[in-house]
Amino acid sequence: MNPKSKLYQPDHWRGRAEATRKKAEALADGKPRDRLLKIAMEYDKLALRAQVWQTRSGEDDVA
Repeated sequence: MNPKSKLYQPDHWRGRAEATRKKAEALADGKPRDRLLKIAMEYDKLALRAQVWQTRSGEDDVA
């Protein structure tokens, strides 16, 4: 595990979620748009996980 990796940075995942939502907005309603919105939600979940990981990792440093 490399905590410096962008995969562990919440902002990385939030940016991906935002970019994916923008792509979805450009599409007409339908399955492709719905799929992109679902992917954006998964990116949001990854951002939350990264944030929790950072918080827990920071607690270990204090102890």
